[in-house]
Amino acid sequence: MDQATTKISTKNFKNINNYENMHISYKHKQNVFTVDLSNNDSQSFNAKNESEQFGFEVERRTFLKTVLDNIKEKPLLNCKPKKIVIDFSSPNIAKPFHVGHLRSTIIGNFIANINEYFSNDVVRLNYLGDWGTQFGLLQYGLESQNIAISDMDNPIKTLYEVYVQANKLSASDENVQNKAKEYFSAIEQGKTNLANWRKIREITVKELDKVYHRLGIKFDEYHWESEYNGHAIKDTITNLENQGIISADVSGIKVAKVKDKSVTFLKSDNSTLYLSRDVAALLDRYKRYRFDKMLYVVDNAQTDHFAAVFDIVERLDRDCTRGCEHIKFGRIKGMSTRSGNVVFLNNILDEAKEKMYEQQKKSKNTRRSAINEETCDILGSTAVVINDLKQRRQKDYVFQWDKALQSEGDSGIKLQYLHCRLWSLENNSGVAIPAAAEPDGLNEEVIGDVVAELARFDDALNRAVSENEACIIVNYLFKLARHVNRMCNEVKVKNVENDLGTQRLLVFHCARLTIKKALEILGVKPLFEM
Repeated sequence: MDQATTKISTKNFKNINNYENMHISYKHKQNVFTVDLSNNDSQSFNAKNESEQFGFEVERRTFLKTVLDNIKEKPLLNCKPKKIVIDFSSPNIAKPFHVGHLRSTIIGNFIANINEYFSNDVVRLNYLGDWGTQFGLLQYGLESQNIAISDMDNPIKTLYEVYVQANKLSASDENVQNKAKEYFSAIEQGKTNLANWRKIREITVKELDKVYHRLGIKFDEYHWESEYNGHAIKDTITNLENQGIISADVSGIKVAKVKDKSVTFLKSDNSTLYLSRDVAALLDRYKRYRFDKMLYVVDNAQTDHFAAVFDIVERLDRDCTRGCEHIKFGRIKGMSTRSGNVVFLNNILDEAKEKMYEQQKKSKNTRRSAINEETCDILGSTAVVINDLKQRRQKDYVFQWDKALQSEGDSGIKLQYLHCRLWSLENNSGVAIPAAAEPDGLNEEVIGDVVAELARFDDALNRAVSENEACIIVNYLFKLARHVNRMCNEVKVKNVENDLGTQRLLVFHCARLTIKKALEILGVKPLFEM
């Protein structure tokens, strides 16, 4: 593979957006930056073919001015935006938000954020589990214990306890199982009053909204598994039968062949399953949105399930599945409160907030005005989110409180602290941020290191959106933070010549803007004081 090494003009350096990978190195003694990249649009460099790599040098002043001036500009609009539907979070109703749904929620939010940054048309979809035999068990529990939903003081807690008790009984009492199945069959066929079910849905959504608000997450639409009950999807089932994709076995269960294996599609009483509902939901979503991509952010354990969904739907509508992808992730191990029990997400966030409150009170650097509930809550959620997103998505990992909440080293708290420090510098330096970079006096080696890292931000974003990997951005931020912290210690803005101070402040300002944007894409609310 040939590599051309050449000097490049400022004009061409501004237009290196169509690339796959970029590596920038700074040579302080030679006063130049070296850029190596592989480009999707190689014609702009007069290359012979698209597989070539390109290397070029940019002299220091041109590089600094171009990077610093461009950071203040808004991202280029995407001339070919894609319609992307992202199914994430998707907890079950009548239960508190379990920590098991945490990774789907924050990974899905990141994928939505970064696609919006690239100007794609994103639909954030929360597909709530409000159907299935579990509601037969819940209905059994409510009736057997003579509990009325309107009389509950803490409805979500009570509903969950009722379900857990009924589920335990069903494990040892076949009559309870059969009764629950009868209840659900009656619900699915519309033979019973759905007033309780509607109240439970309403209660659950209110509770979920509180958790999503704490995490700074919003959804465009809520969909329900019940939208794809047996009655609602009967035409789809008929179509699948007519195409020979599903058929009844000797027991009356309807099955589909997926990679030479029979998978159950409908129960013998025609009650739906996750598979049948997800198949119908996918077909419906394609009609609604005509998406370019349909992303399911669900853990590794559901790999076979989505393989079956895509296989069955592809036989009905190949176009529907072209953009479908299961975004897999590993599980969190060891996430528990100090009591040692695996708990619900609100408990985890509450404990993170309390730990940050204690930590802030002990710190000599904490401003008194910053020791408040909102700031500590944001710090706590920052710790949880960044600690998760710094992991490789598909790997399981062990959650450790001390590492997540540390204020030194690579952590979300350290990133928040740096953003606050840079904001304080901007407001208390006594100089103004200039309109344009004039970097002739910016001779310090550390400034070259910082600006080289700032120039890598677009490459990190491109790789992260391509791979759906947040850890690429998190690791980028940690590296940038190390350079910026060194610059904070070595380069003064106050008590220097005014023009020099303003240009140095511009570098710090550009670093803060980059950190702020990266945190927002990751789903973290940047703090300005702590």
